[in-house]
Amino acid sequence: MKISTKGRYGLYFMLSLARDYGVKKRSVKSVATERNISDLYLEQIVANLKKDGLVKSTRGAYGGYELNHPPDEITVGQIFAAVEESIIVVDTDDHESKNESYLWKRIKDAVNDVLDHTSIHDIIDNDTDDFDGYMFYI
Repeated sequence: MKISTKGRYGLYFMLSLARDYGVKKRSVKSVATERNISDLYLEQIVANLKKDGLVKSTRGAYGGYELNHPPDEITVGQIFAAVEESIIVVDTDDHESKNESYLWKRIKDAVNDVLDHTSIHDIIDNDTDDFDGYMFYI
């Protein structure tokens, strides 16, 4: 499985908002600068997060983005679903045996379980804010 830059950047953005939850709003530009990524590209990703109701924005001098729900209510699976085209754990074919299909289904279910039961609060609580050091490959 490979998580694209959309997924990683969406997660970075959400973690930045989660760290400041209830304290301040963040601009796309500030997070993009912090992560040394294109603010135009991040803006496209944030639009999908907003469309799916994960973030909300406020205009004006004290405006910016904030989480639409508490960090413990937003899962990594929701973020990836909002920004990734698809997450394929294993691409199967018609020539596989029942046993192989069973294995791939178990792997897919395990990955989905982790994504759907890991909140951004969980990640922050585990003090893993340096995602640049992690490879999102399985």
